[in-house]
Amino acid sequence: MVDQKEIAGIFNDFRNLYIGKSELGIRQLLEKYKNHPVLMGLFSNMDEAVKLQIPQTMKEVYDFYKKYRGRELEDKDWENVSEEANRMIKEKDNNFWYRRMVLEMVTLLDKDDHERRQIAKEVEKEMEAAIQEMDAA
Repeated sequence: MVDQKEIAGIFNDFRNLYIGKSELGIRQLLEKYKNHPVLMGLFSNMDEAVKLQIPQTMKEVYDFYKKYRGRELEDKDWENVSEEANRMIKEKDNNFWYRRMVLEMVTLLDKDDHERRQIAKEVEKEMEAAIQEMDAA
């Protein structure tokens, strides 16, 4: 499962580094989060990032992630995710840094949803096996 506390930590630590309130440097953040793709995305395309109000923008992207995380997403939910992501990106004039961060959040949502569904399938198989054992006894 996606470690939601880790994602929150990455966002907070990067924001603090960006606004000059961090005691950690870039290398220390990379080591702390083991080059996590979200952190790598935050460090990429900084020439595009500086065109935005980073603290506000990061809050907006993280709030989008929080809105959908931690639950199985049905087809309608995925339609909403897609529409909202596209709207957000357009509102920021398709800023490359922003687009990458929104898409990183969509990727996390997809990964988490896939893992949840896989776990549910495994539990269902175990339950069916247990029922069959009880019926056979």
